[in-house]
Amino acid sequence: MIKDISYSAYILPVRDGQVALLKYGENGYGPIGGRLDDGEDFLTALRRELTEELGEAVSALADQVVEIPVPYAFRHPTPERAQKRGAWAEEHHFFIVHVPDDMELNFCENRPEEISVAWVAPDDLLNPKITPFDDMREFYALHILPNLDCKFSMSLRPEYYEMVRSGEKDIELCLYDEKRRRMHNGDVILIYDAQNRNDYIRAKIVRLHIARSFADLATKISMPRTGFASLNALMSAISKFYDAEMESKYGIVGIELEVI
Repeated sequence: MIKDISYSAYILPVRDGQVALLKYGENGYGPIGGRLDDGEDFLTALRRELTEELGEAVSALADQVVEIPVPYAFRHPTPERAQKRGAWAEEHHFFIVHVPDDMELNFCENRPEEISVAWVAPDDLLNPKITPFDDMREFYALHILPNLDCKFSMSLRPEYYEMVRSGEKDIELCLYDEKRRRMHNGDVILIYDAQNRNDYIRAKIVRLHIARSFADLATKISMPRTGFASLNALMSAISKFYDAEMESKYGIVGIELEVI
């Protein structure tokens, strides 16, 4: 039976201005990753694919990815092609990750063909010898190459997304958890509308305002910059998402942003 659509997750590791792909002997190149198994979400699939193709030590990269919100989507032109691929249409979801200098990437899955990790210049993604499909090269040009410098991604509810884009809101409040503790001034974040993933912007971290609690942070910054007129308005809005235990465990960070 041919599915209506299949989903895949692919990761593009970045280091020293280059991008890692898989080289399939003399048969061309492709990104690291593959199709979602039944019941998997994208990050679970990425973690599995990284483990299978590059080894368990590399699988933790799945926890540090930047999500490109717009997928590469296409329909197969013929029933024969759909039959071969098992679906009439496909969505390929891409993620970028910046790889530490001390992490080696080597293909380790047992395959009959010779496969290796190849580092290429970003512009090589637009080379027909590396990416033979016109629409995929267009996707890379529009959504991948301009965002290879992004270190983080963030989805916002439409009303808050519009406030950030317009400059009305320039501080985003978050728990100061493991992910946010990796943030630094100058890092670029890809921010997208949670209900319209085709709409995204890029913003640079200007400053991280770190505090013990929301109340503590309210003494350090002007609350309207967060999109809330007062601390009481903030606490009323976020009470369903945060509790005192989480606040106490992690602390709070106000991420000051500049849209670029």
